[in-house]
Amino acid sequence: MAETIRGISVVISADTTKLGKALEDVNKKSKDIQSELRQVERLLRFDPSNTTLLAQKQQLLAQQIENTSEKLNRLKSVQQQVNEQFQRGEISEGQYRAFQREVAKTQQELQRLQDSLRETEQEQQRIANSTKQLETLFKATGKSVDDFADELGTKLTNAIKNGTASSKQLDEAIKKIGQPPLYRDWE
Repeated sequence: MAETIRGISVVISADTTKLGKALEDVNKKSKDIQSELRQVERLLRFDPSNTTLLAQKQQLLAQQIENTSEKLNRLKSVQQQVNEQFQRGEISEGQYRAFQREVAKTQQELQRLQDSLRETEQEQQRIANSTKQLETLFKATGKSVDDFADELGTKLTNAIKNGTASSKQLDEAIKKIGQPPLYRDWE
């Protein structure tokens, strides 16, 4: 049976405590944030361009990054103590490896969260850029999205009007209505 970090005692802020207990609060907070994040991501599968949900995802990812960073800092702060305990034979080799795995897992989780946050920010930026391009196009032509409803179709027109269009949908709209009329007639 694989061993865990349970049973490893460390000193944190002059208090001797079990490592599992020292990480309990960050693990609970992480679990709570992750639960809410899963709810947001589930809803985003049905509506990937919902700007409110994207903003919530970005906020939750930032909180989770902060929490995971705190966990990693705690683990790194006691790493020397764990090394010394292992060398003195106070903890088993299995516990030592479990601690090393916990550090590696936390580092990987932090990297995954940072990558996810970066992707979310990029999607928000693409939506903002595409929205700005459409607004410029409408302003330059003196028309609105309703004037292009036949070319865009009901679904895309409504998504643009409701502010729920994804960056991909906005790019599609720009391509459709940004072409000179001569070319649009040939399609």
